[in-house]
Amino acid sequence: MLAAAFVRVSTGSQDETSQIKVIDAHAQEHGFTIVKTFKLRGFSASQGTQEPALREAIADIQRGDYGTLIVTESSRLDRREDLDAQAEILLAIRSAGGDIVSIAEPEFGKTDFTGRIVTLVAQQANAEKSKTVKDTTYRGIMMIRDNRAHHGALPSFWATKGVRYAKQAYCTDPNAITDIYERVAGGESLSSIGRAYNLYPQSVKNILQFAAHHTGIIECSYTHQGRTETWPHMVTPVVDSALWWRANRVIETNLTGARAHKGGRPVGRPENWLSGVLDCPACGGKIYLNAGLTPAGRPRTPKLRCGGYAKKRLACGAFAGIDAEPVIDLIASMFASDTTEILAFQRIAGNAHELDALNAEARKIQARFSVTEDDDEFDALVAERKAIKARIEGFVITPDAYDYAPTGQTVAEMWADGDTAVRRGMVRAVKAAWGMALSAREGQWEIVIGAAGAQSTEETSGIIDLGNGLCFRR
Repeated sequence: MLAAAFVRVSTGSQDETSQIKVIDAHAQEHGFTIVKTFKLRGFSASQGTQEPALREAIADIQRGDYGTLIVTESSRLDRREDLDAQAEILLAIRSAGGDIVSIAEPEFGKTDFTGRIVTLVAQQANAEKSKTVKDTTYRGIMMIRDNRAHHGALPSFWATKGVRYAKQAYCTDPNAITDIYERVAGGESLSSIGRAYNLYPQSVKNILQFAAHHTGIIECSYTHQGRTETWPHMVTPVVDSALWWRANRVIETNLTGARAHKGGRPVGRPENWLSGVLDCPACGGKIYLNAGLTPAGRPRTPKLRCGGYAKKRLACGAFAGIDAEPVIDLIASMFASDTTEILAFQRIAGNAHELDALNAEARKIQARFSVTEDDDEFDALVAERKAIKARIEGFVITPDAYDYAPTGQTVAEMWADGDTAVRRGMVRAVKAAWGMALSAREGQWEIVIGAAGAQSTEETSGIIDLGNGLCFRR
C-alpha cells in the first residue's frame, strides 16, 4: 500500500524528526510504503498556510500516486477555527479516493458513525487548541507591552538581552552602523557596502531605513483578534538625524531613472564588447562576433556575422559577414581618444534638504515624548520642539536644482579602465542616444553615428546616459 507522510511544525525552531520517526514505524508495522513526505516547517495550521500542500496531496491521490495520507495527529493537518474549511479538506481527500491515517486518533477520518463523531470532536479540539495557544501567546505579549520591552524583528548589528518579557534591544556595533550611513551619504553603492560587511544590499537598506537609529524609539506592535496594539521601546540612538536623513535621501534619489542600469543583458561567454551590440544592415537582427580555432588548431579570423533575433537566432543569409578587427579598432579609437568629461547627476543648489533635516529632528523629538517620564527632560523636549517648529514655519525654501557635474574622469579614461561590461554599456548608450549603425560605403564598412534609431533629434546633440547616474554630453 502506497502512502505519503504529512509532517508539519509551526515554527522554524521546532524539529519534525520525531514525527517522521513515528510515521515510519507505523508504516512499517502496517504494511505501508512511504513514497512521498511533506515537510512543512514554520507553517501555521491555524492560519491555513499548510493548505497548498494539502491541495498538492489531493492532486497526487487523484493521479493515483498513493492512496493514504499519514499524520501523527489530526492537528498536523488543520487547526483553523473555521470547521467548514477543515471539513472541506477531508471531503476533498475522500472524494479523490484517499484515506487519512491519524496515528494518535485511529478513528479519525473514517466514514462510519463512530469515525464521523471522532472526526468532528477532533476538529473542534484542534480549533480550540489554536485559540488557546493564541490567548496564551497574547498574555505574554501583554507582559512585554506593559514592560515596554522589545518585540519583533531587528536589522543587522542589533540584538536583544535581558529576561523573558523584558528584552532590551541594543546595537551591537555602533561604529559599523555609523560607517554604513556615512558611506551611503557619500555615494557608495549598497552592493559595495554589502561586500564590506558580508550583507545583502537589501539588508543594508533595512539598516538605513531603521528609524530608531536616530530617534531612539522602536515602534513595536502585535495584532490579536484583528486589533493591533503598538507601544514604544526606547533604545540608544546611533546616528544623528541629519546623517540619517542624508543617507536615506541618497536611497530615494537612486530610485530615479537616472540610476538605471544601461549595460544591457549580459552575453554568455562574450569574446568582445561589440558582440551583440550592432544591428545587421540587412535584416536588423543582432551581429555577433564569431572566433575560435580551426580543426587544425589555428585561430580563426574574427568575423562579425548576423545572429538573427533573440527568439529565432537564425542568420538572414543576406549579410555574409565581415572581418571584425577593423570595425572593433574604429569604435575603440573613437572612445579611446575622446576627452569629454564624465558627469554625475547630483544636487547643485537649493536648501530643501535643510528643511527635511529639521522635520527629521522634529519627528525624533516627537517619538521621545512617549517614553520620557522625567518632568524636566519633558519640558526640555517641549522647548526644543517649539524652537524647531518655529524654524520650520519661518523657513524659506530655495528649490533644489539637479544637474550633471564633472567627476574628474574622461570618456577615454573610463574606456581604458573599464572591462567588457563597461565598454558594452558605453557603446550601447551612444547607440541609444545618437544612433550607431554598420554601413557599407564604396566597398568599405564604416560606423555611422547619428543614424536612424536614436531616441530623438534633440537627444542626438544632448546627453548620453551611461546609467548609474553617469553620462557625458556634447
